[in-house]
Amino acid sequence: IKKKLKIAIIGAGYMAEEYLKVFASKKIICEAIYSRTKFKSKKLKKRYKIKKLFTSLNDFKNDSEINALIIAVSPESIDSLINILDINKYRVLCEKPVGINFQETKKIIYKIKNKFFYVALNRRFYSSNLKAYSLVNKNKSKRLISIRDQELQNSKSKLYNKNLMYWNSVHLIDYINIYARGKLVKVDKLKKHKNNKFSENLTRLIFSSKDEVLYHCNWNSPGPWSINVIQKYQSIEMKPLENLVHERLIKGKRIRVFYNKSKIDTKFKPGLFHQVNEFLKMFENKKHKLVNLNDYLNTVKLIKKLYV
Repeated sequence: IKKKLKIAIIGAGYMAEEYLKVFASKKIICEAIYSRTKFKSKKLKKRYKIKKLFTSLNDFKNDSEINALIIAVSPESIDSLINILDINKYRVLCEKPVGINFQETKKIIYKIKNKFFYVALNRRFYSSNLKAYSLVNKNKSKRLISIRDQELQNSKSKLYNKNLMYWNSVHLIDYINIYARGKLVKVDKLKKHKNNKFSENLTRLIFSSKDEVLYHCNWNSPGPWSINVIQKYQSIEMKPLENLVHERLIKGKRIRVFYNKSKIDTKFKPGLFHQVNEFLKMFENKKHKLVNLNDYLNTVKLIKKLYV
């Protein structure tokens, strides 16, 4: 007999509601919600017909029916959350970042002994990226990967400003682990960013497969995020990340195909619908593409190499 999904959400902010929108479209009933912000959780409970509302984590953890969690809280809260809950008894999808910086992330990840704990990196599940990945994989030639990143240190929180690469750039840097094959063998730091100043990080990475990555992040200035993968006879570009341009060279002629933002990524927060699909596959013990803690830690290690 298949175990019935009894899912709960921890958090009542923007991301919590985005998940609830997807659940509603799939007729998934949310079993419970917990948040320190009682007003917001009450609002969501009513709007999405959530069965139970908890105001205490101790009450929450004593509920024997809940078997799956979406964690959508601030990174400063995750460590204490894991300390209180018996995190190993749930199937978990946790919003990034799992920790405020490298040391904190490593400490939290080593605490978790749950092989069903996954990190939500929704840009992996953009329709554009799913299509791009299939196109790139069909071509076995060397990959020249160019990543354009951008960050603004304009928050009132010094902690957030200092660790933006772990909180925000993680999405762009994660594309390195998606597209670059083999082991990282060389890191050339061409330019280092300066904290709280208009500056840039320019780093070249070389992998054992001969794939190369040029990571370019401008700090404290505007600019679009983009990914470009060039191979022999073809290239793909996502700029903005929700759109895709596939260019091929056929008998000396350039052929371009444009893939605009998909309907599903317009209706819901981009990537979330596909990510929830993968979560449901995982719950049913089917093959899935969610990011496990080891993969996530590899991306966090890569951030450290780029920025330390």
